[in-house]
Amino acid sequence: MSKQWMPKTAFGLAVAAFMLTGSASAQQFDAPFYELKKENGEAWSEEDKTIDAKLAELEERFGKKPNIIYILTDDIGYGELGVQGGGATRGMPTPNLDKLAYEGMLLNGFYSEPSCTPTRVALMTGRHPVRTGLTDVIFPGNPAGLSPEEVTVAELLSDAGYATAMYGKWHLGDGEETLPHHQGFDEAFFGLYNAAPWAWNTPTERVMWNNYTDAPDFFFRAPLRGKLEGTKGEKSVEVGPLNAESYTRFEEETFARVMNFVERNAKGDKPFFIYYASHLMSQFTSHPDWEGKAPQGTHNADQMMEHDHYIGQLVDKLRELGIAENTLVVWMSDNGPMYDLFPESSYTALRGGKGDVLEGGVRVPAVAWWPGVINEMQTKAEMLHVTDMYTTAARIAGVMDAIPTDRIVDGLDQSSFLLNSTPSRREYMFHYSGKNLGAVRVGQFKRHIAAGHGGLPGKAFFDIYKDPREEHGVMVSMLWAWVPFDDIQRMHEGMIEKFPHRAPYYSKAE
Repeated sequence: MSKQWMPKTAFGLAVAAFMLTGSASAQQFDAPFYELKKENGEAWSEEDKTIDAKLAELEERFGKKPNIIYILTDDIGYGELGVQGGGATRGMPTPNLDKLAYEGMLLNGFYSEPSCTPTRVALMTGRHPVRTGLTDVIFPGNPAGLSPEEVTVAELLSDAGYATAMYGKWHLGDGEETLPHHQGFDEAFFGLYNAAPWAWNTPTERVMWNNYTDAPDFFFRAPLRGKLEGTKGEKSVEVGPLNAESYTRFEEETFARVMNFVERNAKGDKPFFIYYASHLMSQFTSHPDWEGKAPQGTHNADQMMEHDHYIGQLVDKLRELGIAENTLVVWMSDNGPMYDLFPESSYTALRGGKGDVLEGGVRVPAVAWWPGVINEMQTKAEMLHVTDMYTTAARIAGVMDAIPTDRIVDGLDQSSFLLNSTPSRREYMFHYSGKNLGAVRVGQFKRHIAAGHGGLPGKAFFDIYKDPREEHGVMVSMLWAWVPFDDIQRMHEGMIEKFPHRAPYYSKAE
């Protein structure tokens, strides 16, 4: 983005005051959006009319709204797909994911949150995790979870008449009310964590936790659970243990549920929404059928090949059932590589990894596929954020007016970007590290929020186009941007004052 959009010194309080008086009858965006809307509103309105016509034509043709499948993988770094220079070059071929990208849109400007739980809450709510009170990765025994007061994408789509299902890694709370089938999904098959769940799920750990009688009342003291199954409105059921042996086939079981749901709902009266959150790519074991298959020689690579195989099967099934042209598939990673597991980890050519607001932690591989609707052979570097998938799903389902208006929803509608290849509506991002703002991005420029020295802000500015590894911070050449970036941050903080963050939600032990 050019310097012209950057707010000038006078932008400050006058524009911020305008933004803080936004309508309570429409989605509440973060402050920078309203300035962009002033510049682009007419163009966006025309784009919306085109999208409305296209979606109406699809609904008339298929007799129902489009199906939506969101696939979230674990800890895959930017550049790991073959189409990004990885794949076979890294000793783990990804032919099916590469084909998905060739047949659709490769999203080289897609951003997640820095770690597992934050990205999942962002996808489910369309909000930065800090707004929801759920900012940290949840480990076994942690009473934190997704507040029932949040409105998930599954709840939006369920209310719009969609059949909804969640399969895979949930990681948004242990408490019964925080689980997927109480958060808008009709059915779910899931695990609460991944990596080494059996390390937390042994009899010794259970006894130790249950006997921890000095813990505060809100602490869990219930036994940890393995594979879970849930139906909307009913209590979850443990359907199998998790241990080093059973976990090798957990993904196989998960994917079987995905395929079964697709087959059951392909010809039904309702459109469907699937959230498939893969367990793979950060485990210590491989499925027996995939053990040693990857030339790279790691379990991580074996799992990448297993996952790629499943993606190929899913796409073939959508075509076989005749619903591919009425189904949006978005494949994405939840954060960068977890180098703590190296060499049993993914990799990125960018600097940083899981847990960082550096590009290596938050810039992730992603692909959007919708035959006959999303044009083939597209590679895009424009910014999208995981929260955008929330609002985009609402638009495709025709329920934008159901998005909550009493809170900030950070997701932007990117349906025109995906379906008509118009410019992305996202030209800014706020990168949070837990509860703290870690970086601000505007166009091609990114500012790290770091301690200054002697009253100066430090060499915290980076040109992401020229320096994607963020190795050459500059200060003097970015003098023109100091105050505008300060203004943007103040505006963002002003919206927080109007719409305060939710307090952390804690489940009580049963």
